[in-house]
Order: sequence, then structure tokens, then C-alpha cells
Amino acid sequence: MKPLRLAVVGFGRVGQICAELISQSHDLSLAAIVRRAVSASGKLPETLRSVPVITHFGQARDLDAALLCVPTNAVAEIAAQILQHGIPIVDCVLLHGEALEAHKQVIHKAAVHHRAAAIVGAGWDPGALSVFRSWFALLTPGGATETRHHTGISLRHMAMARTVVGVKDALCAEVRAPDRSLQRYVYVELQKGADPDKIAHAIRADPLFLGEDTQVFPVESLAELEEEGRGVVLDRRGPPGRFGHQHLLLEARFDDTVLTAQVMLAAARAIPQLEAGAYVLPEVSLTALWGERAEKAQREWL
Repeated sequence: MKPLRLAVVGFGRVGQICAELISQSHDLSLAAIVRRAVSASGKLPETLRSVPVITHFGQARDLDAALLCVPTNAVAEIAAQILQHGIPIVDCVLLHGEALEAHKQVIHKAAVHHRAAAIVGAGWDPGALSVFRSWFALLTPGGATETRHHTGISLRHMAMARTVVGVKDALCAEVRAPDRSLQRYVYVELQKGADPDKIAHAIRADPLFLGEDTQVFPVESLAELEEEGRGVVLDRRGPPGRFGHQHLLLEARFDDTVLTAQVMLAAARAIPQLEAGAYVLPEVSLTALWGERAEKAQREWL
């Protein structure tokens, strides 16, 4: 089967990750990167230097779909332009509820008119997390769902580590290893000229960490570290009754941009199996999202 030829529209962080993931894929091909004229001459990563950069879709050839990696407020207009060429689209708009439904209806009308398929809101949230929410509700009708978002790892400032000579600031995280044992990760922002090995030894030798698996990581900026990564807890509790009190729990830590890119690629794989019109991710079959790998996935995961 020939790889699907995709265009990435927009080259911010989501667009860059989509492009890199496509370039590493066996069933997808990066046919073009679409950028604004003012940034079209911008330098690409070395792995993408051979990919054509275009500024409008009149220059595109033989595309199977376009991934819209642009701000939400720009998606509808760009989608309309692309659908006019009969090219299917995948977007990752950050809309929920009635706003997402209204966006879908606008895209659906254009997609049907131009006989192309579109998958909207195909990111982490909405998108993959919407599928998890839907399944949890399906399994526990009448229950209640709580969704709690948090940073990727639980970090706290370490007064002890700050007392070590050469440490400007420090954060500590507790992480479960694969064998369920507790590990402590200590991130230290060092003062200029400080010796990271001596500082790591001093922290591990402190009574607070003696006898524990403690990893010490020097970082350039703790402020940036605290912003990295995301996490979510999806907590679904079924109603009490004679069938028992069901409790479903999903806890995840992730880079939401990377997961959004992965969802967009999965959605692109499903496009050839869809009729003209707009869809949200829960309306697309899991088999379709696997693309040509569906048969193998069924053997492995069913």
C-alpha cells in the first residue's frame, strides 16, 4: 500500500512534531509543509530539509490529507480553502461542547459540498481524552466523572538542597519505578562554576535521602522545568446499587503537544475510510485509526 501523502499546515510546535513523526513513519509521507509567505524561508530541521515548503495549496500535488496545525481562530478559514480543492483535513481545535459542535457543523457543510472528509478536534483534549471519557461513562451509566488536570510530575521546592554550596534552587519529585519502588528525582539549578558531581554527592549523603534511590539532575532553569509536561486524572464513579460501586481511574503524565500530534496522524490514517463530511474522534472507529496496521493491532490488542 502506498504511504498517505500528507501536508502539514503551520509550523509551530504541533506542526514540527507532526512533520518529524511523519518523516519517521512507514505508512505516511510528508508531501509538503505549508507556511505563511513571511516565514516560508525559515530554516527547517536537517531531517526535513528535502520537504517542499509552499505558501498556498495551489502549489500542492496529489495530497491525501492536510493536518491543520494552526491556532484555533484560524482553522475555519484555512479549512474552507483546503476543502475547496477536495483535500481532506484533520484539525486539533481547542473547542469543547457547543463550540466544538458548531465548528463541526461549519466544516461538515463545506466537506460535504466538496466531497471530502474531515476530522475535527483531533488532539489530546478534545480528542483522545474525549474517547476515554465516553468509554468511562458507557461502562458506568448514571455515575459521575471528575477530571483533574495537573503538571506532569509533582514537584516541590527542597529547602535542604538549597543549603548545599553551589545550588541556586532545587525541586524534588517522587516517581514510581517499573518495579513500583519509590525513586526521588532532585532537579538543581546551579550557581555559576558549581561542581555538579560534588553537589549530587552532598544531596545523596544527606540523612533525608540516605538509603533511598535518589537521582540528581542539573538543569538550566527550574522555572521552565515546572512548565514542562502535563498530567490528568480521570475519575469515574458509578452509582451505588446491587451491581456494586464501580470505580474507573485513569492517571496520565504526558507532553500534550506530542499526544496531539500522534492523534492527528492516527486521524489522517482513518481519512481514506470515511465518507464526505466532518467527524469528531469518538465517531471514528478504532480500526480505521490504525490504518494499514489495523490487522496487526487487532491480533495484538484484542
